[in-house]
Amino acid sequence: MTPDRITPPEIQPMPMLHMPPAIVTETPSGATVYRYSGGDAPATRISISIEGGLAGIATPEIGALLAPLWIEGTRDMDAETIADFIDYRGAWINTDMGIRTMNLTVNALNHNFDEILPVLSGIVSAPTFPDDRLRQVALRTAAAVGVERSTTAWNASAALRAMVYGDGHPLRRETDADLLCDVTSQQLHDVYFSHLHPANIKAFISGRLSDATLGEVTAMLNSIPATGTPEKVTVPEFRPSASRRTHITMPNAQQSAVRMGLLLPGRENPDFVAIRLLVLALGGYFGSRLMLNVREDKGYTYGINAVTIGYPHQAYMSISAEADAAYVEPLIAETISEMERMKDESSYTADEIDRLRRLSLSGLAAMLDTPFTIMDHHRSSVLAGAPSDYFARQQEAIYNLSAESLAELARRYFDTSALFIATAGV
Repeated sequence: MTPDRITPPEIQPMPMLHMPPAIVTETPSGATVYRYSGGDAPATRISISIEGGLAGIATPEIGALLAPLWIEGTRDMDAETIADFIDYRGAWINTDMGIRTMNLTVNALNHNFDEILPVLSGIVSAPTFPDDRLRQVALRTAAAVGVERSTTAWNASAALRAMVYGDGHPLRRETDADLLCDVTSQQLHDVYFSHLHPANIKAFISGRLSDATLGEVTAMLNSIPATGTPEKVTVPEFRPSASRRTHITMPNAQQSAVRMGLLLPGRENPDFVAIRLLVLALGGYFGSRLMLNVREDKGYTYGINAVTIGYPHQAYMSISAEADAAYVEPLIAETISEMERMKDESSYTADEIDRLRRLSLSGLAAMLDTPFTIMDHHRSSVLAGAPSDYFARQQEAIYNLSAESLAELARRYFDTSALFIATAGV
């Protein structure tokens, strides 16, 4: 039978989606374990998050160096041995410094996961932050910071953060390249072990899990020493600047950078999920209003985007673009105009609402692809302080999308007179 390549397949509506729950347990030592087992691939991923993060560490320089140095040596293994051991077994290891947590992730095949677990245990329980590696990483990081700080994008973003977060807020601090090489191994050791305590640990494990693997993970978590004290790092309240506009002069810049910010309610607010959809409609994807207006129609910029940066009690929208200096003011004016236009329900078309709904639902469906993406959702929700029913709330908000609901949200929250605007360039 010859396949029909002429008639397009019938488009079916997205069925109701359901996020499988993670099983949550606590080890005798006080660590919290989130697990989800599924899939056909014989692989396991474990992510360990320790309270600390950028909001809980004394200086941004320590924050910039602690994560990469974390896997550069333990009491029993040097950096080369760790790297060779992990690579030879086809595993992958990564560290990062989050807002509230220090994070370590390992992906491994099931048949050698039990060999890798003792190495992971050593990295968590006895990292050494060796001086020779510290020097290399500090110099490399300082060079990267120096390059980054010479760009208009970095300067405009830093200026916006300063206005939104305000004086004294830990998330507005910027890494000083000149101070990176002053950080000592002892400082990294002291900061890390001051946070290390089983009660400060959340472990997220997913894949095709066996009872033996879960038992080994529990034993490993129980062996972690309690060198610090139990804590819960929180993001302090914003202290917004009274100033709404700032410009960083960079005479040799080829292009100017524009950053705009607007305070919004946080994740605990019942409107938060719907506000995220409003920001998505404004500038969160290629067919968004700002892309169609500022990029496609006016040609002021190659790209412009808007994102929601959310915390439990507060959030803000960040709009980013780069443009020729001559187009900076028109770009800002058009962005404000588009935000105002979104307050008029007649400005929305059925195609725009349908496009936004399909995009959002496909994003939710992608979270259900594998046990790893399912755990990604649970992990990000837990670490961000999102409600336990966040997935269901998102789906409900998407199905309730309408011109009227978006316009009402825009009228309530898009106060363009309260925008923070930071530019950098000539």
